[in-house]
Amino acid sequence: MKLWLFIAKRIVFAFIAIIGLTFIVFILLHTAGNNLLLSEYINPRLTGPAREQVIHELTLKFHLNDPIYVQYFYWLVAIFSGDLGYTNTPIYSGPVSGAIALFLPNTILLTIIASILIWIIGVPIGVRSAVKRDSAFDQSVRVVSFALYSMPIYLVAFLLILVFGVYLKILPFAFSLSPTLASNLSWYVNGVSYPTHIVIIDALIHGNLTAFANAILHAILPALTLALSTIAGIMRILRASMLEVLDQDYVRLARAKGVPEKVVINLHARRNALIPVLTLYGYTVASLLGGAVVIEDIFSYPGMGYWTTQALLNNDVGGIMASTLIFGIVFVIASLLLDIIYALIDPRIRY
Repeated sequence: MKLWLFIAKRIVFAFIAIIGLTFIVFILLHTAGNNLLLSEYINPRLTGPAREQVIHELTLKFHLNDPIYVQYFYWLVAIFSGDLGYTNTPIYSGPVSGAIALFLPNTILLTIIASILIWIIGVPIGVRSAVKRDSAFDQSVRVVSFALYSMPIYLVAFLLILVFGVYLKILPFAFSLSPTLASNLSWYVNGVSYPTHIVIIDALIHGNLTAFANAILHAILPALTLALSTIAGIMRILRASMLEVLDQDYVRLARAKGVPEKVVINLHARRNALIPVLTLYGYTVASLLGGAVVIEDIFSYPGMGYWTTQALLNNDVGGIMASTLIFGIVFVIASLLLDIIYALIDPRIRY
């Protein structure tokens, strides 16, 4: 199958998956009835005829008297037009699109940092563990990876907080910026920085190197927790893949020809062993957004996860459904990109 045809098929499948995801979210949104949906838009202090008038207007706006498939069609049109509804939480009240614009950048930043940490920590350790098979280093890596694999993500977070935040006192473990420092900044309001809403970048834009360094310190523990919670899978898959590749005939031939061991491992073995790791890595990066819901709440880091937790605690249907939809779409797009990259690396995948 030609590459362009393979990519076109995957794009069609991804589009179908997104449509299916919107249908599930729509059904969940209407499972609790129209009252919960309308409550997001009605002032609780409004009573009497004025309240009835607002309910009537909202019923017409959302076509709540029409059949369910008609409601879904209009809801879908609104979604693709950028109207994701309304959210009302203690940290933000207003259109959902506004909340996403404020909080998603910080989550993307944490995900990128965690993804980099997973690669630069997990790949070298996984390779060395396979090369030093059954050594003390290999046994230690296996024990640590088993421990990380079995530990819930919040426990990893609490351990890091106790070690680096409480006992060593070298890293902050709450907020994205020190409250004392943030109180003197005009571009940092209610936990959100302006104009990009990524405090590290905004600090550079405003030329405040103190805030820049402080923001980096605040991002280390949340990103490291995200990375450690998923890095065990990368190390174990890469170790197993390396062990399989090291037993292949072409690797033995390279060694028999006198090729230096460093070249055999880095050029011949590791490159082929990374193919199955790339698959897991792509899904791992996509799943980091789900892990961010817990991590950002533990560290009070103002991202999509923190906002989603606030929406859950306050029965904010608009925020819960919108975040579910956004996380799902990101996962589908990540899977699509992964399939394309995989097809470019290994042409056998297309057949």
